[in-house]
Amino acid sequence: MNTPSHVAASLIIWRKTFSLLAVTTLVLGALLPDIPIFLFYFYQRFYLGIPETEIWTTLYFKENWQLFFDIFNSIPLTIGLIVIGHFANKRLIFLFGASMFLHLLCDLVVHNDDAHRHFLPFTNWRFISPVSYWDPKHHGIIFSVLEFSFTVISSLYLAIKGNFKPMRIMATLTLLSYLTGITIALIVWSTH
Repeated sequence: MNTPSHVAASLIIWRKTFSLLAVTTLVLGALLPDIPIFLFYFYQRFYLGIPETEIWTTLYFKENWQLFFDIFNSIPLTIGLIVIGHFANKRLIFLFGASMFLHLLCDLVVHNDDAHRHFLPFTNWRFISPVSYWDPKHHGIIFSVLEFSFTVISSLYLAIKGNFKPMRIMATLTLLSYLTGITIALIVWSTH
């Protein structure tokens, strides 16, 4: 899924959260699994000047980069955070881990040839889903429409009906970042 969609999912599930710190924690938990990919991309594209095609067809799949991405997408490590948060009675650690876990579960079922090793460090196995969140050869167009609808509707709902101002602000920022990302992607793809 696209990163803002993960944020929207966490916000809608924990929409009754009434603390700015808790909402921020949920957002950070939803973002963390994708942050290494953003760092990788910005380093390759803007520091080294590597073309888009080479980044996503070759470099992304190099073993060292895959390990870097997959550590942040490890379900066992994330469950460890949730357990620590629960038993140490640390609600923010629990929410952070739970938001990450939701991200990983969503990604698990919509990654085909770009699947992560979600069960590191116990196994290198990858679940190759028949559905891709982006690849038309694996129902990507259908999923993209569903994801777009979910993200826009849930973000709009929270932006308008959110129980407190920080939730409404985060939902608005999520919607704006999602729509901006789609616009940039369409511009980049149309120029190639």
